[in-house]
Amino acid sequence: MVTSLDRLIAAADGKIIDHIPVFCNLLDQGARELGISIEAYFADGEQVAEAQLRMLEKFGHDNVWSLFYVGKEAELFGCKKIRYADDGPPNVEDYIIKSYDDIKKLKVPDDISLHPKFAETAKCLDILKREVGGKVPICAYLTASMSLPALLMS
Repeated sequence: MVTSLDRLIAAADGKIIDHIPVFCNLLDQGARELGISIEAYFADGEQVAEAQLRMLEKFGHDNVWSLFYVGKEAELFGCKKIRYADDGPPNVEDYIIKSYDDIKKLKVPDDISLHPKFAETAKCLDILKREVGGKVPICAYLTASMSLPALLMS
């Protein structure tokens, strides 16, 4: 049986097995899939993983996401306030850089895997790896170096 990972590897080699891989950006739609608020959804890595797996089964695309929301990386730098919309992705509400002096105070985590704000992301990744690892590409992300400052200072 052809797996989603097989399709991706074939496409990277310029080949098509049965069809091109279809990657869907189903992110905050998971809250709707589970029938819960976006805030409750993103508070629990198990729920994010469950929704990704349900949507994979429902739509038959070729990837899952461990993405929570872009403001998550701002939280790793100390952002304490995230705005949760009723119908869209969360975003930074209180920017931690308000003056040039605040830049000097920023602390880059030595190991984000030990940061409490990364715990739910790690839980989600562990579940996705256990359930579909080696068969379905698990997508992750990093905010680009030019985008992260906007999340920290508006």
